[in-house]
Amino acid sequence: MAKKRIGRFYFKLTDSKNLIGEFSNSDDKRIYAESADRKIQDTAHKSFDGVYYHTWGHYYDNGDFEGVVAKLEIKAKSPNIFTLEWEIQNDKKDKLWGEGMLCDGMLIGDYRDFQNP
Repeated sequence: MAKKRIGRFYFKLTDSKNLIGEFSNSDDKRIYAESADRKIQDTAHKSFDGVYYHTWGHYYDNGDFEGVVAKLEIKAKSPNIFTLEWEIQNDKKDKLWGEGMLCDGMLIGDYRDFQNP
């Protein structure tokens, strides 16, 4: 059975309504930077809700680096709790699922490579 990946992240909403942040996961001990560009630029939009083009990368133990591009959809579950779903732009269209909550203007949460049962 494949090892399940669980991770954590935070996002800050920039003045341009894009996202910047960091993440780590159960596969690695490092913390990596990430960013996401909002699909529709609406500078009046103050929520994290939306569709983004998300990019991040990570190093392997052998020193190789891999960059990843994904479509990220963030939806409000309540005023301060959000669901997140990533569709990785690869041949398999792999997915990640997560939830986050607002804290001091940041979206802080977790993600996994398996859906909740």
